[in-house]
Amino acid sequence: MNNQSKAAVNAGVHGSTGTEFQKHCALYFLFEKYKDLKDRKYFICIEHHDDFLFCYQNSDELISSIDSYQAKKSSEKWEMSGLYELLRKMTGVGLSLNADSMPKVNNYTHNLEFITNNSIQLSNGLRGKGKNKSITINESNSSLKFTDLDTEITNKIEAELTKLLGKDLEGLKELNNVSLAYIDFPKKSAGQKDSLVGLLSRIFGEKVSDHRAAVDALLLLFRDVENTLNQGNVVKLMDESKRVSSASINDAIDIITTKTMAFDLWRNEEKEVCRNLEISIPDKSEFKLNFINSFDRFKDYRQVEHKKILSFVKENSNIMYRFTVETDCILELYQMFRKIISSQLSELSIKAAIYAAYIEVRGQL
Repeated sequence: MNNQSKAAVNAGVHGSTGTEFQKHCALYFLFEKYKDLKDRKYFICIEHHDDFLFCYQNSDELISSIDSYQAKKSSEKWEMSGLYELLRKMTGVGLSLNADSMPKVNNYTHNLEFITNNSIQLSNGLRGKGKNKSITINESNSSLKFTDLDTEITNKIEAELTKLLGKDLEGLKELNNVSLAYIDFPKKSAGQKDSLVGLLSRIFGEKVSDHRAAVDALLLLFRDVENTLNQGNVVKLMDESKRVSSASINDAIDIITTKTMAFDLWRNEEKEVCRNLEISIPDKSEFKLNFINSFDRFKDYRQVEHKKILSFVKENSNIMYRFTVETDCILELYQMFRKIISSQLSELSIKAAIYAAYIEVRGQL
């Protein structure tokens, strides 16, 4: 039961075309949970045990809980007959998560949620007046736990799963961790991205200048782990190559928001900065590009020269208290750097990086 086929786990109503839907759902929940997540330690897995996982950790990096999602888009309403196999797989995921060797806290828990962008019709399978009991999960009743369903409906589900499980009925107990949910997402990928852009806009507002580009940047984080094969063809939460960490997500969001601030500063300070740093008119465009890109390069361990400049500005940040005019402080930092440290970067790139490093360090004081 614990040795699930990855292909089976990720097979849906539309097969491989559903993978974009799964990543969009993962980002949707990241935005939905962001207020609570931004100060927590966690990681997200894509196509690892299940379509995607949110794994929450304590200060000792032990897993405290996991939200596991089976995400399927559909052009038709879901009925009971189409859910049994999915529920069987989800109970198997629950057993696999329990068996995973990743260190967990003693009171570890997990939730197993099926999400879809179409309604879900549940019933006890009986016909006739007064005999049929049913409930619909849709936009007005968006989520239900298995334990909150009518007893006759849960009995029907358990009976059908018993048939599928055969002699190995251990998975039945995982039904208590199952929930079924409707997500208000368009059927087409472009419409889903529009929804994500709207969500991000509501969260960050003017802190992000290009909300669509920000959504694309965050989706790229998921693509990297999605395309990484499980080591030894074994699914393990310890496999860091299959994780998107909270640190990576926070870094990406920090870059996105810092760049917006950088654009605003450039608009307000362009003339004065260029005058003080002696940036000629033909060099302005290149200087601006280097300035904006420096924030990405500060986060990239391969960009040794940029990290050197950022470290220098951090180590000399106390001089900021001596100045009342920012451009004078930036010029002083540049002149100090050139006297003390050699760099392989061009003069223009050094000036741009000093300017960017000043902004990044100033925001941390």
